[in-house]
Amino acid sequence: MHEQLLAYSPGRRALVTGGTSGFGLGVVDRLVAVGARVVAADINPEAMAEIESRYPGDTVLPLRMDVRDEDSVRAGVAFAVERLGGLDTVVNSAGVFQFRALEEISAREWDWILDVNLRGTFLVTREAMPHLKASGGRGRVVNVASDAGKRGWPLLAAYSTSKFGVVGFTQAVAAEVGPFGVRVNAVCPATVADTGMGQVVLRQKIELGWGKDAAEVLARGAASFPLRRLGTVADVADAIMFLISENSGWISGESINIDGGSLAG
Repeated sequence: MHEQLLAYSPGRRALVTGGTSGFGLGVVDRLVAVGARVVAADINPEAMAEIESRYPGDTVLPLRMDVRDEDSVRAGVAFAVERLGGLDTVVNSAGVFQFRALEEISAREWDWILDVNLRGTFLVTREAMPHLKASGGRGRVVNVASDAGKRGWPLLAAYSTSKFGVVGFTQAVAAEVGPFGVRVNAVCPATVADTGMGQVVLRQKIELGWGKDAAEVLARGAASFPLRRLGTVADVADAIMFLISENSGWISGESINIDGGSLAG
């Protein structure tokens, strides 16, 4: 449906981090469906092999890139620009998650979460920006933040800090690069079970005693949302595609809640 209702400038050239699974893969699939060429960046070699078999040829190019590492990001963006003939779209979807009581968070774990979720978003956006500015008003950045970037939750001090940072980064960069025709937005999903991170959250909730098994945790989670269901990859990927589309042409600096009405009440 999104291909029929939303308008996209032709021939988009996109870099998607975390692009071999979850929200990232959902966006890759949709970008291909609207005629884009994509570099799907990830750190997992097995997942990259899977996406290579999913998309043989050069429509989707797998790329091993560690978003925490400046040299890796610089080389990865250069690869995308060279192979795609430029770059006009970036989706920062790589992310990690961990429940942990404040007193038990090690400095190493704190750095890991902030390095992937916040530093990675910064590094990729910074390296891509000259190419987005040069794309003739086609530049788009969509960052995956979280409902935990809008509200602090117990046991999520590091994760919430990283995602609040992504929301602030999105606003600041949008204001800075708007005059160049580059739009920068974020999405803020709540619990989505059908992703790798969603499965990590589910296992940790069971360990924390939030339900005796997956079915109970999922049922309790769904009941906690005003819309009485959990989110899906499609819910989030479709919102990201709206922000990439021409239909959102006067939207920038926004962080859109995709949370079943949770933060509304």
